[in-house]
Amino acid sequence: MYQQQINHPANLSAEPLPPEVYEAMFDLFEHICHFWDNLDNPQNFKSRLFVFMDNRIRLHPEYRSFYIQANQTLDELVERLGEAAAYKMLFTDTAANQAPPQTPLSLVRQKVSNEFIAFQVSQGGFKAFTGAINYPGYIAGAFIPGEPVPYRTGQEGAQ
Repeated sequence: MYQQQINHPANLSAEPLPPEVYEAMFDLFEHICHFWDNLDNPQNFKSRLFVFMDNRIRLHPEYRSFYIQANQTLDELVERLGEAAAYKMLFTDTAANQAPPQTPLSLVRQKVSNEFIAFQVSQGGFKAFTGAINYPGYIAGAFIPGEPVPYRTGQEGAQ
């Protein structure tokens, strides 16, 4: 089956990201997995993350600079605060999540880290959430009126 690949016109002659940027973004992804403790063995998702990043760049060329900026910002933050404190700040600083991003840290949080979190959850990270009533696993199918719902209801979760 033929699958068309979409490229933004600005990407037709774009250079690939440097290998150190890919590795730095995977390091960020690993810190996300460890911080939320909800995805075992992030190494299994490395190639998927790189494909996700490449697809982002193909559709939105500005993501190339976002990833490069994230690498530089995280390097500076780690140098200044240490690794654990730097990533904790990235993940928890509420000022960094105020839109639109106005600092390098807020750009990294909103355009890179938050999207990696969404990607991580979509790859199975949600399965580790505790106390979930709906969505403790993959959804079983479409909701069709008159048919059983494809997820656990509140009544089932209360039992």
